[in-house]
Amino acid sequence: MRKLSVVACSVGVTESAVSRWRSGGAMTLGNVANVCLALDISADWLVLGRGHMDMHLAGAARGFPHIARSVAKLSPHARRQLHHFLAALVDP
Repeated sequence: MRKLSVVACSVGVTESAVSRWRSGGAMTLGNVANVCLALDISADWLVLGRGHMDMHLAGAARGFPHIARSVAKLSPHARRQLHHFLAALVDP
């Protein structure tokens, strides 16, 4: 399977959407969040080019290392589901 297909499938979009993003096309905030969850990368790094790809792990591990380790072991699908669940708690 091609890399574009894997990312597209993980995020729930088409390959052409991923191709557009790679060419500098706009992403919705939801797609940014889903890509970051699926690829386990920092949103700051993806959107702004700031820091490094896995800088999001440093802050999480400092405050709640046991939670960060548990979340890191989840599948991309499970991380997305957890994200949606937590988002619903914050913004019902």
